[in-house]
Amino acid sequence: MPSAQLARAIAALGSDLRPDVFAASEQLCAPLHAAPIPADVSVVRDAVYGRGERNRLDVFAPAGAVDRPVLLFVHGGGFVMGDKTLPGSPYYDNVGIWAAVNGFIGVTMTYGLAPAARYPSGAVDIASAVTWLHANIGAYGGDSRTIVVMGQSAGAIHAATYAARADLWPGNRIGIAGLILLSGVYAFDPEGQPPNVLAYFGDPATAVAASPLAGLVAAGVPLLLGLAEWDPPLFHSQAMALARALYARDGRMPHVAYLAGHNHLTEILHLNAAGTDDAILAGHITEFFRDIAPAPASAPLAV
Repeated sequence: MPSAQLARAIAALGSDLRPDVFAASEQLCAPLHAAPIPADVSVVRDAVYGRGERNRLDVFAPAGAVDRPVLLFVHGGGFVMGDKTLPGSPYYDNVGIWAAVNGFIGVTMTYGLAPAARYPSGAVDIASAVTWLHANIGAYGGDSRTIVVMGQSAGAIHAATYAARADLWPGNRIGIAGLILLSGVYAFDPEGQPPNVLAYFGDPATAVAASPLAGLVAAGVPLLLGLAEWDPPLFHSQAMALARALYARDGRMPHVAYLAGHNHLTEILHLNAAGTDDAILAGHITEFFRDIAPAPASAPLAV
């Protein structure tokens, strides 16, 4: 959980998804990311993984990496905004740096935005990024057998859709070892969809038909499900629906990370933050990798 002071500040923002709440959340966490990228972490920027203008990714690798697990991060932004790096801020380099510092290869990607990019373009872009990783990540010290896709918000929806749509998998193989889904929507309601959702799906009927819940459960890919205490109620209900579906399939609860003291943005903005002992998400990610890749890595995974 965040420090008491930070947790109080996050709680005071509430759970609304408003621009001022987004900005305040970023400002709360930004001072905790003042340290530069460590000297023993190499960063390759803007590798091209597809034909779209926004098909770019950054690779973060620790020195001397060999056969390291790979964390591919897919940012949020409500389908209509966002990028792998935000000018003048530590986001989302914080995800890639955390991964590299803790024994992984970190990859942050961007993808096409609505309305220019429409469903299922987000999942198609992930498929292209996974294809790129299989062909290239070994050169950066990564192990393509242990790629985990972590999506947050709209990124979680794109990641869930990728897993649910076997017709989009490169060579008819999913190509990933697991999924981490943070605060996503997995079953769309036919009523009252906001403009940003309609910008991506076109209309409510398409959104409902595109709901990845059933396909995601059928895919059987190992999954870590996360949500924040101060997420809006929609995301709590969606996490419950997915957890229930996975319980019905397996007869046991899935791996769930409940991020106490965080909101929809700080759940990912705080990763790799200095000056806080909040390691809930970091611990869950590391544990999840250990669960899906039990063979010893070339270096130990640390939190």
